Amino acid sequence: MQIFTNEILMHILEKPAEFGEGTYIKINATQEIIAVYEAIKTATNPTERQYYFETANYEQTVEELKSHFKIIKAAGGIVLKKNKVLFIKRLGKWDLPKGKIDKGEDQATAAIREVTEECGVTTEIISQIGATWHTYMMGEKNILKKTVWYEMQCLDDTQLMPQTAENITEIKWVKLYKADKVLLNSYQSIRSIYQQFLMKKLKSLLDKKKKKKALIAA
Repeated sequence: MQIFTNEILMHILEKPAEFGEGTYIKINATQEIIAVYEAIKTATNPTERQYYFETANYEQTVEELKSHFKIIKAAGGIVLKKNKVLFIKRLGKWDLPKGKIDKGEDQATAAIREVTEECGVTTEIISQIGATWHTYMMGEKNILKKTVWYEMQCLDDTQLMPQTAENITEIKWVKLYKADKVLLNSYQSIRSIYQQFLMKKLKSLLDKKKKKKALIAA
């Protein structure tokens, strides 16, 4: 499990792992993770960008950690139109369309609805990409938000329009592999899921090339 807090990434590990930059902590109790979270959530000049927590009981640790938060579930999409991706600007940051899942609503339906509401586009789902977790404060409450992400195909963008009621001020199509400048003014969690999306697309392209070569060779 990976959780983004104040642009810092906390990894809760299912098993011991090699790591690059960051701090590696072998914990004895979930409270040790919560203590780090409490320290970094208001940090103005953090010294570390990543923390790795090794735990002997992953499932128990995750459930105990979740109990420290109010959980909010959301869904969103990386929307494609030929070789371009749809980005929105919300509160001065570039983001991807997403929103809370309504009661009784499934993830995929919520993702399509939110994209339509926030951007005015009609879409269909291609596949699920993955999920991100990030924290924020709502008054005095610690919120842990899980967002499930889908790759989507744009069917119609003739009604393209930002949902200003959700603080969206701009929408634009960005070339798939040239989103670096946009992502610089975004969130770590958005950069993370976009990278995951690109890796999935690259793997798909390579698989197609291998199949094509195999057919030619046969």
